[in-house]
Amino acid sequence: MPEIPVSIFAKLPWKKLLFSLSFLTPSLMSSGLLFPLSSHAAESVVIRQGFIYATVPVKDLKEFAQTGKVPLGLLGYLSLLNPEQKQQALAALNIKIKISDEIVDEIVNSQVGTRILTDIDTIISSDQSQEGTAIKEAILSASKSPQGLSVINFLENYPLSTIEINLPQAFQVLKRLNQGFWQTQRLLLEVLPKFPTGEFQPPQIPFDPTQPGPGKVEITQIELQDQQRNRKIPVYIYSSSVASPDQPLILYSHGRGSDYQELRYLMEHLASYGYTVIIPEHPGSNATYVDQNLFLSPTEIIERPQDLIFTLDELEKLNLTDPRFKGKLNTNNTLVFGYSFGGVTALALAGGELQIDELRKNCDQSFITFSLGKATQCLAAELPKDRYRFSDPRIKRAISFAPTASVIFGKTGLNQVQIPTLILTQSSDKVTPALPEQIAIFPQIKTDKLLLGVLGATHLSVRDPRTIADQSWIPITPISGGEVIGDASTDVRNYAKTIVLATAAQLTPEAEKYQVFLTPEYYRSISTQAFPVRLITDIPPETQVFIEELLKAE
Repeated sequence: MPEIPVSIFAKLPWKKLLFSLSFLTPSLMSSGLLFPLSSHAAESVVIRQGFIYATVPVKDLKEFAQTGKVPLGLLGYLSLLNPEQKQQALAALNIKIKISDEIVDEIVNSQVGTRILTDIDTIISSDQSQEGTAIKEAILSASKSPQGLSVINFLENYPLSTIEINLPQAFQVLKRLNQGFWQTQRLLLEVLPKFPTGEFQPPQIPFDPTQPGPGKVEITQIELQDQQRNRKIPVYIYSSSVASPDQPLILYSHGRGSDYQELRYLMEHLASYGYTVIIPEHPGSNATYVDQNLFLSPTEIIERPQDLIFTLDELEKLNLTDPRFKGKLNTNNTLVFGYSFGGVTALALAGGELQIDELRKNCDQSFITFSLGKATQCLAAELPKDRYRFSDPRIKRAISFAPTASVIFGKTGLNQVQIPTLILTQSSDKVTPALPEQIAIFPQIKTDKLLLGVLGATHLSVRDPRTIADQSWIPITPISGGEVIGDASTDVRNYAKTIVLATAAQLTPEAEKYQVFLTPEYYRSISTQAFPVRLITDIPPETQVFIEELLKAE
């Protein structure tokens, strides 16, 4: 998601638990039922504001969860909610997670789990619940229920008769949830009215770049072994019947917990035009690894760019010796491309310096304020060195879709990028919020650059719908849910097809033919009502001032 796409969390029970630790509380808070996740029995939830308080009986919550009917004891509260909010509250109360005691214990006693519980505990008034102890006890006891861990089981196992919620503090926590997302929405309120809306001259379009090319696409798998780092790297190669050694190579880095198929529609599109796309799966952060492990190793953020460099080195050898690839792999003319966590990997190979010393300062905050993307970056705080560089002269252009890059490059790390770079940002992205993760870092890049902004798109909108797991169980909160996917996000995927194809073409003799697809006028001409899109080369000075003010107010 980070990438930590929320679709990945649906695959294993422990992911649902960790997800619920950080997201069930805001879901209930935003629905109007203000109490935290998480051993005897709480009989009531007390909502307190100074000397004023209200009591919600746990038995009424249980009745509501089991029947969907509002008991008399809840009528006063739920009458304040609209039908959608009532359904969200009901869905949150009915999330049930069946998971082994051992895994629950591992999660709640982990560094990340402890920090989340401590953050949640700040809204609980009782002295006996300090530092998340009562919450942890309730989770561990409730997880032994045959029905699985749920909010009701948690309340029935809470070690005190009441859970007191400090209402002002609860709202302070709610306001801080995923600050980057809310900052992005405030920026849009400022910037949207200034978007050009008048008449303009649409450019002449030579052909429709969203239509497939003439090549028949095939996927080849090979396996590489990096003996020095003891990493086995599966590599998937998208190519077609019209592939040419004159075309640049496209080297792709997938997101956290994902695989070579996450943008399959786009890779097939590029291959149909003759490009060879190379996708090494990062063994320390691909779907296989994340399905089996709670957290990534802090070293993964520096292993990933080395995976790409090692893959290029091996492809150079195969280009000379392997009959399947001999003379077909143009490794010295490579476009690096990444999505989410892979977007950071791509920017690192483009020359970006990882500034871990700066990251450590930025990550010493409350976890509850973080987006999933920032939390993933902060794992790197344990790396031994302060700075890392992974630029490679074979990389000639870079594309980064929704990168999670707010703190990993510090204040100047992207100044080192020397090649043309494209960043895609999506305004409703909760995983890697647009303002801190992409827009704020854009001015650091001093070389030729483009920022493609898609209004209304979420983190998974650009993903291949065939690779997105069920989202229905995920509550809609400030940091989860609400993904616009499938047929609803076709426009976003068409924008992706166009701009990546045109960017790759800039490394070919056909560069001028595709240049029109890299102009602001073109994107204004194809912008849809569902997903307005704009392409810019620089952020206007007055907007940059507002961005800096928003980030200082964090």
